[in-house]
Amino acid sequence: MISKYNIHKKVIADVIVVGGGTSGVFAAIAAARTGAKTILIEKNSILGGTITAASVNFPGLFFAWGKQIISGPCWEAIEKTIKLGGAEMPKISFKPQKHWQEQIKLNRFIYTAVLFEMCRESGVTLITNSMISAAEESSTGVNLIITEKTGLIEANAKMVIDATGDANLVTIAGYETVKSSAQQPATLQNHISGYDFNKVDTIEIKERIKSAALPEHINADRLISYLRDHKIDMHIPCVDADTSEGKTKLEQKTYTSYIQVYNFLKSIKGLENLNVDFAAEETGVRETARIVGETTVTAEDYITGFMYPDSICYAFYPIDLHVLNGIKQKFHPENTVSKIPYRALIPKGSKYILCAGRCISSDSYANSAVRVQAVCMATGQAAGCAATLAACKGTASNGVSYDELCKSLKAINAIVPEK
Repeated sequence: MISKYNIHKKVIADVIVVGGGTSGVFAAIAAARTGAKTILIEKNSILGGTITAASVNFPGLFFAWGKQIISGPCWEAIEKTIKLGGAEMPKISFKPQKHWQEQIKLNRFIYTAVLFEMCRESGVTLITNSMISAAEESSTGVNLIITEKTGLIEANAKMVIDATGDANLVTIAGYETVKSSAQQPATLQNHISGYDFNKVDTIEIKERIKSAALPEHINADRLISYLRDHKIDMHIPCVDADTSEGKTKLEQKTYTSYIQVYNFLKSIKGLENLNVDFAAEETGVRETARIVGETTVTAEDYITGFMYPDSICYAFYPIDLHVLNGIKQKFHPENTVSKIPYRALIPKGSKYILCAGRCISSDSYANSAVRVQAVCMATGQAAGCAATLAACKGTASNGVSYDELCKSLKAINAIVPEK
């Protein structure tokens, strides 16, 4: 018989961050720089999450109406990547023609190297290729079981941050989460070559696609539009990708769909030599579960720039709800910038758990905006600073002083909303 827990190692920390992706890596760096003994647990071999593993390597938005609104360690990582030749700053203007023109295209290799180095310099202890298997709040903190490649680790922390993107830690610990009735589709980043678009018979595509056995999300106009950019349109229906079963089905569906479209395109005049140069290691997931927090960011409060009494960071991406054959967007009124409240990071009923990233408490439409990478980074930094304050003072997450949190964020050069 296998014992209940075959523990081969024990670790103790002030703060443990679960998930080393877009938000988690900066939650860990912020916590460590603020004085906490910090451990970062990541399921992949590399840091960076969707930016690196899913190749959505164009984070934004760090500026609003021509002014920088998100800074701190996350911006430091961008600057270091630029300095190493891994990115170029786009032109920043008061009102760009297209909002995505101010996203920053990163070299994934250089950016990943920067993240590893920043964690090392900040004193973050990394445990990669590992996931949590159990989580339970005690009277003084959180107890975790971590599954690594060679066995189980028992971990104890005064504060834990769920930066999984899927609220996995919160779910395992028994706190409430919600999901939209229709979750946004996922996207496989890819690149194709071997053709001259001007020589592709687009009329043949439009005629033959009517009778072709292709996935439901594929239509001629989008397929042709993506071909111009040397990509195959891969907006895949996505359900419950916060679970292993759901994520497995998503990846299987992605590759089945991709091959179907690939074979169809190669039969079109001008695409006979089409070749797949690149496909990301993971299909990029936009939406899964969200926590039920002490407060919830609504679409109305988000787009009107409501100033919460505990606002801890700005956000500026438009409401950007993806559906299978398009996007439902809503943009900010001029000179309006959104804010994120600290209470949206606290799972309702918990004491020693915080959340960061796309799983913070928000409704479906607001989540389509707060899920983007710059906002995830900013909420990660806020969670890291708050977790350190709570751990050092021996208080619960909702006992953190807002004024002290603001001071802590400013100390790491983060930008805090002005009342």
